[in-house]
Amino acid sequence: MEKENTGYSATVDEGFIVEILKEEDCKEVRDCIQCGVCTGACPLSPLGSQNPRKIVAMIREGLKNNALGALDPCFLCGQCQMFCPRGVKLKEVLLKLREFNFKSRKVCEGLQFVNELLTSQFNPYMQPPETRTQWINSTDISSPFKDQSKAVYFAGCTASYMDVSQEIPRTIVKLLTRLNEDWTLLNEEWCCGMPFLYIGNVDMAREFAIHNVKEIEKKGAETVITGCPTCWHTLKFRYPKLLKTELKFNVVHITEYIVDKLANGHIEISRKILERVTYHDPCDLARYSMISLPREILKKIASDFVEMPLHGKDTLCCGGGGLMEAVDSKLRSTITMRRIKQAENVGAKILATSCGGCKYYLSQAAADAKSEIQVKDIVELLYSCM
Repeated sequence: MEKENTGYSATVDEGFIVEILKEEDCKEVRDCIQCGVCTGACPLSPLGSQNPRKIVAMIREGLKNNALGALDPCFLCGQCQMFCPRGVKLKEVLLKLREFNFKSRKVCEGLQFVNELLTSQFNPYMQPPETRTQWINSTDISSPFKDQSKAVYFAGCTASYMDVSQEIPRTIVKLLTRLNEDWTLLNEEWCCGMPFLYIGNVDMAREFAIHNVKEIEKKGAETVITGCPTCWHTLKFRYPKLLKTELKFNVVHITEYIVDKLANGHIEISRKILERVTYHDPCDLARYSMISLPREILKKIASDFVEMPLHGKDTLCCGGGGLMEAVDSKLRSTITMRRIKQAENVGAKILATSCGGCKYYLSQAAADAKSEIQVKDIVELLYSCM
């Protein structure tokens, strides 16, 4: 049934409301009180580029075309969801809208291109899949592939393919080897699949999840270790939902692994970093309350650690979230540059993070700004202090 809505002068699609509300993660939409806290928290709102409150209002009134048209640009960083006083899972709602857009072939050209890359190359970077593990050639690791192993190191796409981020996987495997960890790489690691969910292609996200889980289970691994927050979040939280089953292995981010090894005395710190260090919280860690662990590490290795504005649960996206580079590269650059300026304003010489994607975009912005700030992953800093 369709009727005319006088509030927005648009056609109401009541089936759209039903479709959204039947989703377990979207049903709280009905509890929204239109307070606008979500829009106030959104990093794109001050630029006039996004208004989560308005999107929810459109959904509740059944204004399907309006809601889908207002979706992009969006980092899908989850900041709006963090501050909602009614517990509306706004990130899940926005992901559902992207699914609607994908099914109705209304995805923007940039996201369509990334979808094609992922489908053909198993990564979003126009890189041949056979070069995924070439980063390890510059290490002294002679046997990175084992038939069976207690732990799998899942490097992720950005750390595997982007030069500026490749020191992260190299350092992680050196750390695992130094600690006598029984680890292996996957013979055929594919993208974790989260970019497909950003695009709205749930079927392909599920296909990639099935592939990666099979590859991990072939190794008999009890634990998957990753340095990528998006891979960590996707494997740990998204895969069980996509596959409708519990995983047979545990998934840990490298910061969790390091804190455990520090607590057990397996890692000894031999020196401290003297330069001032600040820390950028990756969205996928901060949204799941992994805020204190990176700081535990930094406070052990940095003699002068300071916080930036918008840290912890208030963290500002690095700019790369939600495939923003493919949607609006200028907007992405604006947000990334803002983060570099915030680090400079607290007098930091080193900007630490725990994410290959964040390192990639922040390093790019620092170079463009001719900033003297060094962008380093926390595992690189830790290893240099051992």
